[in-house]
Amino acid sequence: MEIKKQKVVTTIVKEEGRPFRVLQLTDIHIGGGILCFRKDRWALEAVEKVVKAADPDLIVMTGDMVYPLFWATGARNNKRPAKKLATLLQSLGKPWCFVFGNHDGEVFATYTKEQLGEYFKSFDGCLYEKGEEGITGCGNYCIRIENKDGSPAMLLMMVDSNAYITKSFFSGFDVIHDDQIDWYKRTVREQSEEGKVAPSLAFFHIPPKEFKEAWEKCYRGDKSVTYHHGFVLEKDNYFGYPKQKKSNFFKEMVDFGSCKGMFMGHDHVNTLSLTYQGIRLTYGMSIDYLAYIGIKKKHTQRGGTIIEINDDGSFDVKMLPLSDIK
Repeated sequence: MEIKKQKVVTTIVKEEGRPFRVLQLTDIHIGGGILCFRKDRWALEAVEKVVKAADPDLIVMTGDMVYPLFWATGARNNKRPAKKLATLLQSLGKPWCFVFGNHDGEVFATYTKEQLGEYFKSFDGCLYEKGEEGITGCGNYCIRIENKDGSPAMLLMMVDSNAYITKSFFSGFDVIHDDQIDWYKRTVREQSEEGKVAPSLAFFHIPPKEFKEAWEKCYRGDKSVTYHHGFVLEKDNYFGYPKQKKSNFFKEMVDFGSCKGMFMGHDHVNTLSLTYQGIRLTYGMSIDYLAYIGIKKKHTQRGGTIIEINDDGSFDVKMLPLSDIK
């Protein structure tokens, strides 16, 4: 497998004759403090087991890798847990990348997202890029999965779904901004062959409102939605989408026609995957042992999500529960 790294766009040339395998990990929540030592160890052990079982060509983490909340962990230093996670990933020898979640760079954490991103980049195998200057967010970049003949099999679009409207959790979750949407479209066009738009998959943290809309239609029997796998186990069918701010991202992606799938985290016990308006919407299986009260005893949501990409741009998605790994 050949990797050609450039600013904002990194190209990986896939092996001919077999699918390119992406492993999505999400909401790992390494705390790095004295209050969560055992839970951090469990989470890191789970990551190692899932990566070895999946044997991916690329690992993509969709946010909340670390959890610098002092009252839960005893620490505000988000670089310490980042080092534990990055050291493990480096030792596993697989290329890896990520987008940020709302917790990675909390306002009271020691390091900003920008600083944390640069620190992660110092580890072998990390394909993260900060992205273009002047675009909202930190970590908008593209990984081009290329066939041997030079055609794009798939563009993996890493998009920062941001955190909060202000710096406070109580202001509500932010959205993917219009300038990020413009960047997405422009990048896809630049990476497409003449006369056709390359297919893409979007990876980000906070789900769009339309995911819940699709689920509500699905359980009422609406045939416009295709159910694939997973559950909604958050209380009262909760989806943690932005409620105080309108997002144009899903509609723009439907109209644009490139985006075939969206992969996210944020809601730790939701594992739902369905197709709505031509886009596969998938909650990745989470790792978290820390951030939800009692979650260490739950298991049906814990694991990884495998995305296999074929030469023609088609792809398959399946769950890899931790409980299935011997």
